[in-house]
Amino acid sequence: MSSRRGVSIVSAAVLAASFLLQAQPNPNFDVNLQVDYSSAEQLIDLCEGKLYSVSAVSDLKGSQLAASTSILLARKQVPPEAFRRELESLRDNFTSQDDIFGLAPARAHLAEIKALLAESKKNELDRRVVATIQQFFPRESRISASLSVYIVAFGHENASAFVRRVVWNGNTPAFVGENDGEPVIVVNLARLVSSNPSTEVQFIETLSTLAHETFHAVFAVYQSSSPVWRMINNQRAPFWPLAELVENEGIAYRISFQERTGGTLPPSVFNSAREAIPTLNSSMSELASPSVTPTRARELIMNANLSGTLERNYGAAAGLLMAFAIDSKMGRNALTEAVANGPADFFQKYDGLTAQYPELPKLSPEVLQEINK
Repeated sequence: MSSRRGVSIVSAAVLAASFLLQAQPNPNFDVNLQVDYSSAEQLIDLCEGKLYSVSAVSDLKGSQLAASTSILLARKQVPPEAFRRELESLRDNFTSQDDIFGLAPARAHLAEIKALLAESKKNELDRRVVATIQQFFPRESRISASLSVYIVAFGHENASAFVRRVVWNGNTPAFVGENDGEPVIVVNLARLVSSNPSTEVQFIETLSTLAHETFHAVFAVYQSSSPVWRMINNQRAPFWPLAELVENEGIAYRISFQERTGGTLPPSVFNSAREAIPTLNSSMSELASPSVTPTRARELIMNANLSGTLERNYGAAAGLLMAFAIDSKMGRNALTEAVANGPADFFQKYDGLTAQYPELPKLSPEVLQEINK
């Protein structure tokens, strides 16, 4: 990213944040973020030699979440003691041969991480994020949640941030299904500083990233109390988890770009999102087949959102295009209707727009038939 583009992103995002902070609050939207910076703080101290015991880093909740998820994203078997050994190597300035925990960028960008950490503490991250995402939920729906946010400074290269559901045993997380435990959010500052040129731009990216992940967490709370969404999430066919992912990730990325650019999509992102629609059509048709194996279904769903960049995550990219089209061409109320009504409404709204706007790739008849069952 060039310095010039960085300035334009900050200008648009600051204006958007200013507008959002002045927007009328929704009295039905009661969401609080409890932000925990301790993992990032302790890792900085370890790198600077102020701390010797790696347990002061490894045993923290945020660190446990980031380490466990790094192993998942690496898609390999890792011994339980691997994380502590990698922290010891980081402390002692040894280079890891297989940095699946993403610790090397923490040392390489230590000064930038410290600056971003200070900037994040100084500004009202939680208030800005809540002001942003409340616009994307129906005003008449009551939503109440207190969400834990863990700010870390390491993690696998395929995720700057994520949401997972956990049950805690002390500081050790047990990861559970969509209807169990509590949603937690993790944001990796090392990834954010490595891809942005200045603290100002990095802070906007942190806002964007946290808003994205907070939408996921709040959407999960919303779904748990919605009869429509409970019925959707009880569907056993693998087609429906991908349909939910497309809408969920699509709106979350729409929020991200609202923070970064004021709502527009850069041409390169728009074109990549267009190219994702044929892959989505193919994958959803395959998932709708009764002959698809559980292994293949899992691979298709993971590739939809866990392949690294947005451009490679076909489900997220296609969802972004769909959410952007609905929001920009039909209005925010249409998008919040799709939040309330589920993937069938989301897909149908987008399909209607493809008849009016030739730049929007069409969904396949097979996908539309399956989503309307």
